Amino acid sequence: MKRTALAAALASALVLGGCGGTDEEDRARESISTYLVEQQAEGQMVRLDEEGADCIAGAMVDGIGVDQLQEYGLIDEDGEVVEDARTTEMERGDAEVMVDAVFDCTDVMATMQEELATAMGAQSAEVRECLANALTEDLVRESLVENFSGNEQAAQEKLMGPLAACMGGGADRPDS
Repeated sequence: MKRTALAAALASALVLGGCGGTDEEDRARESISTYLVEQQAEGQMVRLDEEGADCIAGAMVDGIGVDQLQEYGLIDEDGEVVEDARTTEMERGDAEVMVDAVFDCTDVMATMQEELATAMGAQSAEVRECLANALTEDLVRESLVENFSGNEQAAQEKLMGPLAACMGGGADRPDS
C-alpha cells in the first residue's frame, strides 16, 4: 500500500504540476507565443501559425531560459513580452537557439523564396535563378545569428553581398 500511495502522489504531482515546466516558464511560453501570433496577424514576420508560435516560444524558453530572456529585455519579470524591446545583443549560443527555433518551427526558406520572388518583380530569369541559388539556408541562418547577436551590419553584409552580386550582373556567380 505504501508503494501505491507514493506512485499516486508522484502521478498527481505530474498531472497537477504539468510537464511543461514552472508557472514562470509557462507564462513566458504563452506570452511569447501570443505575441508572435499577433505579429503574424500584422504581417510583421515570416508566416506562422499558432502551432509554429508555440514551438518557437517553447524552444526559446527551454533553450535560453526565462532569466536570460529577461536579462535580454525580451520578457519582463512577469514573463510578459516587452513589446517595445529593441534588438538585443544575445550571446552567440542563444542567437543560434533562436535561429534553430525559427527554422525548426517554420518553413523559413519557402517564405523567403516567395518574398524574394515578389520583391524581384520583372527581373530576368538569370537574375531570379541567381538569387534563388544565392539565398541558401546556411547564408540565411548565419545572417540571422549575426542579427540576433547584435551584429546587424555583418548580418546585412552576409545576406546582401551575394544578392547584390546577382543584381549587379553577376547572375552566374551567386557566391561572389
